[in-house]
Amino acid sequence: MSGFLWRMGGALALGVLGLALIFWQLEHASLYAFADQGRPSPAVYALLFAGLILLNVAVFYALTRWARFVREHPGTSQLPPWLLIGIIVASGAILVTGIATHAGYLRSLDPPTLEISQGFIAFEVSFAALILVPLVLLAVRWSGGYRR
Repeated sequence: MSGFLWRMGGALALGVLGLALIFWQLEHASLYAFADQGRPSPAVYALLFAGLILLNVAVFYALTRWARFVREHPGTSQLPPWLLIGIIVASGAILVTGIATHAGYLRSLDPPTLEISQGFIAFEVSFAALILVPLVLLAVRWSGGYRR
């Protein structure tokens, strides 16, 4: 059980790292667009792609490990689907509202800034993780082969 928790924690850490890379590079590209600086360097897009790869590996690994664990331990209690869906909807609404508010703030700046807000990146990563974790749990619950 301890090894399982370490592996799932590692998948969560890898997913958070991937989300951080994705949102950092998206913020970088959007700041360049708001400041009319043209396109950012190709390294920005390469790191964005690397973040997508890390996130996909983490989610796929978490899906397969959690599905295997639930099949091997059928008595495992899980959160009810309505609660998981509620977490997803609330986190998604907060994330979209935060992104829209941040974009409005950036547009209101007279000399546009190219400085990335680390707090905003942490906000995006946190709420995106709050969306993805319940999605993994729901995907395993509703996937074929979950129930024998």
